[in-house]
Amino acid sequence: MKTNQTCMRMTGFILAVCSGPAIAGQVATSARAGSDGYGPGTAAATATYDGNGVGYTQTRTHSGRLNLARGVSVGIDEDGVMLSTSYAIAPTRGAAVAGSFNLRIGRDGSVAGGAGQSVATGSRRRSVNASGFVSRHRYGRPRAGTTVGGSTGRRGRVSAVSRSYDRRPHGHRVVLKRRWGHRY
Repeated sequence: MKTNQTCMRMTGFILAVCSGPAIAGQVATSARAGSDGYGPGTAAATATYDGNGVGYTQTRTHSGRLNLARGVSVGIDEDGVMLSTSYAIAPTRGAAVAGSFNLRIGRDGSVAGGAGQSVATGSRRRSVNASGFVSRHRYGRPRAGTTVGGSTGRRGRVSAVSRSYDRRPHGHRVVLKRRWGHRY
C-alpha cells in the first residue's frame, strides 16, 4: 500500500513541476579513462543537471586491469525530457574506447541530440575521453553538443567521430483531451 502511495505522490510531483512556466534546463556528462599497460590506470566521470525540474545524475569509476568511467544525467522539466550519458573504457591491453549519447525531446516536438565515439589503439600508453550536453534556453531552440578524443604513444592511433543535430517541430502539435464519463 505504501509503495502505491509513494508512486502516486512522485507522479503528482512530476506533473506539478512539468505544468509550470517555461524555464531553461541542461544536462551534461563526461568520462575519461587511460592505461599505460602496466599497473592500474586512471578513470574519471562527471554528471550534472541544471534546471528547475526533476533531475537524476550518477557517476561510476573503476581503476585496475579494466579502467572504466561512466556518467549518466536525466532531467525532466516543463519543456521536455533530457538525457546525457558518457562512458570510457581503457583495459590494460587492447583498444581504449569512449563515447557519448545526448538527447532532448521537447513538448513541442523539437528534438536535439548528439553522439560520438573515439578509439585509441596501437600503443601501450593510451587514453580516451568523451563528453556531451543538451540544453534548451528559455526563448531559444534546443541545443546539443558532443566532444570525443584521445591520445596515445608514438606508435598509436586515435580515431574519433561525432555528430550533433536539432530538428524543429513540424508545425503540428498533438493535444490529447479526455472527456470524463465517455469512452472512445
